[in-house]
Amino acid sequence: MKRFYLILSTSLVLLSHLASAQQTVHTIFLVRHAETGAGAQADELSATGAARATCLGKMLKDAGIKQIYVSDAKRTQQTAIPLARALKLTPAIIPAKDPNTLIRDLLYAPGGGVLAVWQGDALPFVLARLKAGTVTPIADSEYDRMFAVTITDGAAGPITTLRYCDCGGAPALAAQPTPKPKKTTPKKR
Repeated sequence: MKRFYLILSTSLVLLSHLASAQQTVHTIFLVRHAETGAGAQADELSATGAARATCLGKMLKDAGIKQIYVSDAKRTQQTAIPLARALKLTPAIIPAKDPNTLIRDLLYAPGGGVLAVWQGDALPFVLARLKAGTVTPIADSEYDRMFAVTITDGAAGPITTLRYCDCGGAPALAAQPTPKPKKTTPKKR
């Protein structure tokens, strides 16, 4: 009988190790779409937005991204294009009015990294529904905030907030006043 319990307990220990080794773990990166144009061009990326999208692609190309989610807004899709092309991935398009589908897909994505590019006003809601924590609302002029969350077997860890790709640039030098050269006369010796 002792031998039976020894075999049973050893089997249970091995099974628990095997189960823990098969945990589904993935990291989600959530960003707001990059900068857009004005007026009729509000759903298209501006030149600054295109530069930010390129920077995002370079930043995440080695992050193990296996899936990209975007909304049906053109600006989110354009933000994801550089990374999608570099990784030869086709982003999954989810209607912006259906963040619950995004949340479900983020929670149960297969192992590896995931990028979600969405509207800024919805990101705090998505993060709260993932049970990753709360974040302050994203300002209309804020495009550089990235949220990273690790999901283990459908449960989110705490949010890590990062800043990425300073695409705003410094004021142009031509806009600053240029000092006039002073006339000097050589001193006589």
